[in-house]
Amino acid sequence: MKNKRSIFDITTDIATISSDLFLNEEEIEERLGELYQELQNKEDGIWALVQKFQQDVELADKFLIKIQKQKKIRQNAIKSIKNMVIDVNQSIGQLPKHSDFNPITIGKTASVNIIDESKIPDEYWVEVVTKRLDKKKMLSAMKSGTKIPGADINNNQHVRGLK
Repeated sequence: MKNKRSIFDITTDIATISSDLFLNEEEIEERLGELYQELQNKEDGIWALVQKFQQDVELADKFLIKIQKQKKIRQNAIKSIKNMVIDVNQSIGQLPKHSDFNPITIGKTASVNIIDESKIPDEYWVEVVTKRLDKKKMLSAMKSGTKIPGADINNNQHVRGLK
């Protein structure tokens, strides 16, 4: 039955055991020892579970790499097939007649091929300006007591000892 209890049940019992009117001081100490041991066992289980999940994530990463490689192979195959269709069209000057199973057409688009950027006149350049918040500077200022409208310090907790 102890394994079915959650970490929250255990910590609630630890927090409230001293207010149990039916236990004396010695019984409270004994029960606290049991509860802390149960909590340690639960934390050991949590650590093992996180390690298992981490292994699952690493395995998923490996599969993703394989899937991405297969996707790239198929994308390259599609590109090769399209280039083959264009080559056939150029060599004979036409495509086969269309049918319900052959909707292939060849379109033409124009694009600019940049040979040497340094020779392109300024009138063809666009200035791009980006703006972003300097959060490190903001955090430093707010820690020093400066109030910044629209921002507040977030105190985040994190668990150490687990990947």
